[in-house]
Amino acid sequence: MHRALESEDIIYAVLEHVKSSAKDLVNVAMTCSTLAGPALDILWSEQSSLAPLIMCLPQDTWEVAEDQTIDLSREPAPTEWERLRMNASRVRRLLIHGFSSVLPTKPHLSLSGRALQRIFERFPPATLFPNLCVLDFRAVFDLPECSSKFLLLRQFMSPGLEVLMFDVPGGVPTYEVEQLLDALPAEAYGLRQLSISAGCGTTTFTVPPSFGKLPKLITLTIHGVDVCLTRQTITNIQQAQCLQTLTLALHGTSYDAGGMPFELHNLKYLCLFGGSLSQSTHFLRQIIARQLSYVNIAYSEPASPTEIAAFMESLSTSCQTFGSLKQICMFDASHVDNNELVIPLPSKIFRPLLKFSKLLSVKFIGIGNYKLDDRFIDDVAVAWPDIQELKFASRRCSSCTVTFTAMMSLASRCRSLHTLHLTLDATQPTTAPRAPDGTEELWPTQTALHKLHLGESEVSDCARVPYFLTEVFPNLSNFKWYDSLRDSDYDLFVQSALEEVWQQLKVLWNLADDDSGEEWEEDSDDDDWR
Repeated sequence: MHRALESEDIIYAVLEHVKSSAKDLVNVAMTCSTLAGPALDILWSEQSSLAPLIMCLPQDTWEVAEDQTIDLSREPAPTEWERLRMNASRVRRLLIHGFSSVLPTKPHLSLSGRALQRIFERFPPATLFPNLCVLDFRAVFDLPECSSKFLLLRQFMSPGLEVLMFDVPGGVPTYEVEQLLDALPAEAYGLRQLSISAGCGTTTFTVPPSFGKLPKLITLTIHGVDVCLTRQTITNIQQAQCLQTLTLALHGTSYDAGGMPFELHNLKYLCLFGGSLSQSTHFLRQIIARQLSYVNIAYSEPASPTEIAAFMESLSTSCQTFGSLKQICMFDASHVDNNELVIPLPSKIFRPLLKFSKLLSVKFIGIGNYKLDDRFIDDVAVAWPDIQELKFASRRCSSCTVTFTAMMSLASRCRSLHTLHLTLDATQPTTAPRAPDGTEELWPTQTALHKLHLGESEVSDCARVPYFLTEVFPNLSNFKWYDSLRDSDYDLFVQSALEEVWQQLKVLWNLADDDSGEEWEEDSDDDDWR
């Protein structure tokens, strides 16, 4: 054996190149005892269920039922149980959507209640998984009867646990939940990330003050916070002094009374989802987050222009350090069944955001009918010079009030802008910059822009759209528009004009004869929220 393999660091560095293949890891483990341990550590490090542990026992000890649950067919011998224990000690992450390097791709397998009971009778969870640092409890009990096993979660607690995710099933008494949460600071004080839901997010959850006693907690996710208890919730969250990331699913329509906002000193990432935008607005009005960098908001019912304007104002009040905010994403997750519903959104609604001078990404997805103007687009280029991604994407028809000239000016001045989604009016001649002698000269070449979505833009030949796009943005490679938001002859005319722009762009890019079948990179507005 080469002397280099006497170093564990070198061994693990080599195994990094084969860790995606279970077969390769098994082959490495079988070469020699020196490589077996590290290879098996990687093979077992992340699992999506406990099924692989049972399946490492002799095949006559277990059987798979028609419902894809595994049960013991006979009692394993002590030496066979030892094999299970050794493999379990290598597991570091139990994640329901995790990658199982042991099981081949097949329908999801889980253990029967009887098999789980037998395992944990022989090995208490904390003993069976001494190196566990990430636990999604659904990977242990993803069964209807898991409410009766909820208290077993506490037996997984250990100082080495860093990430914990679990759902409080219906039927679990409130005092049992309170006992578990009160025990976290003493039994799992190393927690850095905690995610809790109640009834799979369908019911509300009361945030306890014990979270403040978790000294390392930096990420907290709660699915089911009642907005009528917002101030109590924030008071208890505020106790977690190191908290940097907060994700909340908000419930209810009855808001608690306002008062002095609470300061969340270290909060950088805020993600709020609710039935209505007003729920998120109410929450923002109750906090001050001077270090806030990223804000993601989603709601499932259309918001009115007044509600959207109120949210913009609340964001300005909450994030008082205007140089800290880097990203805003706002997503209307409602189903647009009625395209006639009009939510007019003029430029003035978005103007409060111009004070955030360090924004890198601004995405508004499907929130209404944008009615932006050239003056606002020009101010955006001044206010956000480092912007990298700008989207005003609509599932409803937007009016074309921003000219192609204004868009060209914006994109050429913002040198880092790589993604732009904007509906334009390109029906008039484009006004290009002029040299001192009065001759036309192009905008400075901008090499960052590679994705351009023109929504339902109106285009005519006189605007020379393909020419300007090709000359100013040489790296533009992804050009899109909406196929249809309406069903009309006018809409078909708009699509035809944009299709012609696309065909001309392909000619200018020398792609007209490319029959390779290569598909252009696809993206979805829905991905912005995810």
